[in-house]
Amino acid sequence: MRAYNSELRAQRARESRAVVLAAAIEMFCGRGWVATTMADVASAAGVSRQTVYQQFPNKLALLDACIDHALTGGEGGPVRELPDYRRMGLGDVDERLAAGARWLCAAHERSAAIQHVLDEAAVTDTTAAQRLRVREQNRWDEVCWAVGLILGTRPDDDLVTAIWVLAARRNWLTLVGDRGWSPAQWTDWFVAHARADLASASPAQS
Repeated sequence: MRAYNSELRAQRARESRAVVLAAAIEMFCGRGWVATTMADVASAAGVSRQTVYQQFPNKLALLDACIDHALTGGEGGPVRELPDYRRMGLGDVDERLAAGARWLCAAHERSAAIQHVLDEAAVTDTTAAQRLRVREQNRWDEVCWAVGLILGTRPDDDLVTAIWVLAARRNWLTLVGDRGWSPAQWTDWFVAHARADLASASPAQS
């Protein structure tokens, strides 16, 4: 009975966390960083403020969790273990690049807007700015890993940086959000430029 009760509590905690994250994502994306409060998120999620603070100690921690939730599509666990991500290591280089573009397109659709809230927060909040720097370095590392999967070898740092810039959410938000491109148009654009970068790059020196 104790094991059952413990499992039930854990399940309820996961469900509560998912509800809070969904409410927070909607509120952050709709209102922005400054206008979103922990109290408002709790109210929208139908839980107490204490419940929210038990799960997330502050607003930045909540935003950070929202970003991770959006990036993985709510699956949790390392991004590199997701099936769509792992397809970047299958087939020839063109097939791998296409798989990478599809994964990145889907990731931007899920997460670009909520990640942009961190960009906004970093303008006035020094802790958020520090967190943004860490996330951008982590994104560079992920691009390095992904390009390595596509090429089957460790890529040159200059190539990684070129793809890192190309893959930035700011480009997605500008082209899809501001210019009205479809995700398919963005994918074609990304593949064309990434293919050119890959073709002109030399392997990293060991």
